[in-house]
Amino acid sequence: MSQRQAILPFNHRAPDELNQFIGNDAVLSVLKTPVELPQFVYLWGVQYTGKTHLLQAVENLFLAAKKTVFSLPAVQLLSTDLVAVLPAEMDCLMLDDVHTLAASTEGELALFNLFNHCKSRHIKLLVTANMHPKDNAWQLPDLVSRLTSGLTLMLEPLKGQAAFDCLEKQFEYYGLPLDEPVMHYIKTHCSSAYSELYKLFLLVAGESLQLKRKVTVPLIKHALTTAGTGPTLNNDA
Repeated sequence: MSQRQAILPFNHRAPDELNQFIGNDAVLSVLKTPVELPQFVYLWGVQYTGKTHLLQAVENLFLAAKKTVFSLPAVQLLSTDLVAVLPAEMDCLMLDDVHTLAASTEGELALFNLFNHCKSRHIKLLVTANMHPKDNAWQLPDLVSRLTSGLTLMLEPLKGQAAFDCLEKQFEYYGLPLDEPVMHYIKTHCSSAYSELYKLFLLVAGESLQLKRKVTVPLIKHALTTAGTGPTLNNDA
């Protein structure tokens, strides 16, 4: 399937609680008690493994525990000196997609300084990335040593029945329940890798909402044709 994605025509996001996350049970068991996490956590996985979902869920748990927590995209470090503007007293800082700073001298130095700031003030720092902390894209050796100094958690991509279950829930969150014939068609004609199923979701959900049509097998076929692939036989369920 091509990389083209439809933009969903209204502002709605799936619930971000841990109990709505499918798969990676070992990671969930660690994150369910965030106040017990070590000072630094590096959560990584390839695209569409749910990193942002988990970060938001953990943020909610911190807030429920009456902790002061800030969450923001890591790319903001390129335009804001967080060390200078963060509150003196806080419990946790969460950065999403720190890989966006890799190979950037300015970005890596900003992350390095922020890491040191949080550690010296006993502020928990949770970051997400789509690559391993020892990936060659990181250029600053001192930063790599810090990125590998805490708890590293890896999210395995969903595939098989778990991936289909996740796709079905994704449609439900957007008020687009899938009939059994539709799910049967997807299971028998599409890859069961969630990375591919999520691209299908973006195409189909966007068109369904714009046209105000329910999701049907013809709509699935049209989305696959529009993406330029046609059905991809499921060989990995």
